[in-house]
Amino acid sequence: MYALTEPSTDVVTHLETEGYVLLRNVLPPEAVADFSLAVDDVWRRHRDTAPRRGVTPLHLLAFLNEDRRFLDLLDQPRVLTTIVDVLGPNIFMYHCHLDVHPPEDAPSHRWLWHQDGGIQNRDVETDPRPRLSLKVAYFLTDLRDPGRGNFLVVPGSHVRNTLPRPADDRLPGAIPVLAAPGDVVVFDRRLWHMRGPNHSDRVRKALFFAYTYRWIRPRDDLDLDASIAEHLTPAQRQLVGLDDATTFDRWMPDHTALAVRDLVGEGGP
Repeated sequence: MYALTEPSTDVVTHLETEGYVLLRNVLPPEAVADFSLAVDDVWRRHRDTAPRRGVTPLHLLAFLNEDRRFLDLLDQPRVLTTIVDVLGPNIFMYHCHLDVHPPEDAPSHRWLWHQDGGIQNRDVETDPRPRLSLKVAYFLTDLRDPGRGNFLVVPGSHVRNTLPRPADDRLPGAIPVLAAPGDVVVFDRRLWHMRGPNHSDRVRKALFFAYTYRWIRPRDDLDLDASIAEHLTPAQRQLVGLDDATTFDRWMPDHTALAVRDLVGEGGP
């Protein structure tokens, strides 16, 4: 077992000040090659079963079941040390996604800048919003030049709840993170960021893990008897954690029926 007490003052200071930090050479070349092959296998399986065949991007949530090798990244020592230095040890990994983005020709006209957290950003009223979680991006592709689907950030924007949208969608102060294969970015969920367009000749591959406090989940396992659970109303099932909603439904309830909102009427959030 590795120690989590190695000091990382400079790393933490940069993360706290800028909202992100780039950790160089976290994965050795052989590990990058191994994970890249694993991602290719996942991409191939999902591409072959997709309604639209061909070279298509992939944004796959909860991908750990796809390949046992991915689990090794959950507690990568250097990365986990950074997470624990900021959040403390009472954490868990509550969200992950695997991303594959081939080269693209047409420019995107969508506003892609965002903070992570979904509905948290509307419901929590503080300014700035609470951090709540950190996210980790493992880059498996050479992104040392701009225009390769780089991770774009606005340094220091994690303490700003809103950003003005310029007419040309080019945010002042935005920069691409120039990451080599095996580099890792650890960032505050509140950091304004987006994936830049990939105008290169290579496929951009990255693995993302998000860590938060263990209390951001049900504290008690109610383990309700079936004879009780079967008589609960939809709102009660939601409130005791027995609703059948997907992860998307819980984080973006504006897009789905929500039992508690139905119960309290339109006056609710």
